[in-house]
Amino acid sequence: MEAYELMKGLAGRLGIELDAGDVCSFEADGMVVSMYFPRESDFIAMSCDLGEPPPERLEGLYKALLGANYMFGGTMGATIALNPDDGRITLCRAMPTAALDVDQLCSQLEHFLNTAETWRKIVADYREGNDVPASGDAAGMASTPDAFLRV
Repeated sequence: MEAYELMKGLAGRLGIELDAGDVCSFEADGMVVSMYFPRESDFIAMSCDLGEPPPERLEGLYKALLGANYMFGGTMGATIALNPDDGRITLCRAMPTAALDVDQLCSQLEHFLNTAETWRKIVADYREGNDVPASGDAAGMASTPDAFLRV
């Protein structure tokens, strides 16, 4: 199924409208999610802002983020990155459309939102100087088999 058709199905379930472009942003669980779906492409990408890194605790936070990215152990198949435009931490995920239907896309969005919420809290804890997990494992987040997109 093409990216645009999948996004039309997702938009219908979420009660949002797609405009003529290939980007859609919406709020879910108090977070803004942006989805990129070039027409007639074979992928859909999503991103979510996780917050501003604390200048005084960068080393510890970056170590946790890099540890979470390793083999996607703390990101459920997504990648945590630093947005070069504004310096904010962002969770990103790209998925091939060949392995998706609308139900699977909804499920992947839910996993993505759960991961974003966890990491948004961790980034906020670093910013506020609170104790944070030393291992960088996203507060005990486990890689569950259904969290990954099978291709």
